[in-house]
Amino acid sequence: MSSNILSSAPVSRQSSEQSRSFAVKHANRVYRVYVRRDDLFFIVLAEGLSANPETLTVHFGLLGMLIGASMKKRAKKKHAAAAERMDQTDPEQLLTEHKRNFRLHASEISEGSIEPRPVITFDGHQVGHWKLLRRDGKKLKLQFENNEDMAEALDSLSKYFNGSLKVNVEWDERKKKFIKRKI
Repeated sequence: MSSNILSSAPVSRQSSEQSRSFAVKHANRVYRVYVRRDDLFFIVLAEGLSANPETLTVHFGLLGMLIGASMKKRAKKKHAAAAERMDQTDPEQLLTEHKRNFRLHASEISEGSIEPRPVITFDGHQVGHWKLLRRDGKKLKLQFENNEDMAEALDSLSKYFNGSLKVNVEWDERKKKFIKRKI
């Protein structure tokens, strides 16, 4: 990854290598991802309606929009409190707190890439996504919901993958968002 990709992208929240983490969304769950040595820990931060309050808007119109807005506000506070608690706990201990928490070792991943937001998407709000191909053939597509998490992921994962991460995005200072990388 070249140094100009993130030259003026949003600043990462974490400073030490020990506390590198960011949030991603997969299906109806929001995960907090912790990068530790050769492991990636995926810890459930939210699931169901608290992870997808926008589903109410689709199904219940204006009333759903009002309820959804309230749920988004409440979920944001709840996520922040949960993330703060999780950041102070060893991810190894967090693995047992939810049946959907999991760990991936570097040897289990054959390739990874960071992609820009698609032009048309039916997956809700996202600023980009992270594709992982596991050695067992399973694919994971994880979405970034904000620029800060995507910037943190780019920084953390480029070190984790030792330069083998395919980065297909770059920061556009004028638009204040990640765009498809110009080759």
